[in-house]
Formats: sequence, C-alpha cells, structure tokens
Amino acid sequence: MRIQILRPRRRLLAGIALILALAACTSNGDDNRQSKDEPLQTKRVAEVLQLVQTRAQAVADAAASPLNDWSTNTVPCEGRRGETAGDGRWYLGASANLRVAPADQLTTLARVRETLRQQGYEITEDRTFAEGTRGSLSARDPDTAITVTLTTTKNLDHVAVGLLSDCYKPVEGEDPANA
Repeated sequence: MRIQILRPRRRLLAGIALILALAACTSNGDDNRQSKDEPLQTKRVAEVLQLVQTRAQAVADAAASPLNDWSTNTVPCEGRRGETAGDGRWYLGASANLRVAPADQLTTLARVRETLRQQGYEITEDRTFAEGTRGSLSARDPDTAITVTLTTTKNLDHVAVGLLSDCYKPVEGEDPANA
C-alpha cells in the first residue's frame, strides 16, 4: 500500500521538477518577473489555483484532449543560486498530460501555440526536435505571469503539460511554501 501512495507523490514531484526545469530554460534570467523595485503580490493559494486551472483548461480545449493525471503543488520561490527566502514566498506548479496520437502531436502543439498567441500569451519557446516528430512549446501570460509548457514525450504516448505561477507572498494564515 505504501508504494501506491509514493508513486503519485513521486509523479507529482517529477512533474513539478519538469515544470521548474522547463521554466528555467525559458526564463529571461530574472526569477522575479516584476521589477526589482515592485513588492511581491500577496495571493491566496485558491486564487492562483483557479488562474492556473483556467489556463490549463484553455490548453486542453485547444488541444481537443482532456487533462489527464492533473496534479498541483506549491513550492518555495528560489533565487538565482537556489536559495529560498524566509518570508514564505511561493509558486504554484501544475502538471498533466494530454493523450494525443503520435501523428497529431506537432500539429496539436501548433494549434495550442496559435490559441495562446491569440489570447495574448508571449511565446517564449517553440521548437521541433531534430528527428521532426517531437517538439516543445512554452508561453507566458503577461497578465498573470503564468508560464505554460508543453512537451511531447520521447515515446510519443502523450504531450506533457506544465504550468507555473509567478512568485507570491502568502496571505496571513496560509503557508504554501512549506505545505
């Protein structure tokens, strides 16, 4: 029974690690998307979760595939050297996958890219891998600073979806950085 409990947790942690790695690869080098002079916004986890879920559903709608294995997690914000602040600042990461036939994966990425572009997202990465059957796409919503990343998997059995919120300060009574 314990193994069954650990597997979803490991999958969640692996998904969040993937999101963070992909976000780092598409980042402009500034972990805080706001000006350095602007204070961090304070938001409730439920509010950020709703923003992330709405954007994830828009991706699923554009891909014409439901979100499978949806998971979310809050994690502490990290500085450029991996340090965490003591004030509880946090990100919300989410991961899921879309079941898309191997032959349709690149066209699905293109369809999602165009949908996100029409919705005002900034496309930060759009590439096809060397063999021409796989690819990845990252986009950032300038209104919420949520980053959406889609990547085809090596075995082409699905498209991995990751979302990462901006960094926020917690509201009083919540401690998402240490949840």
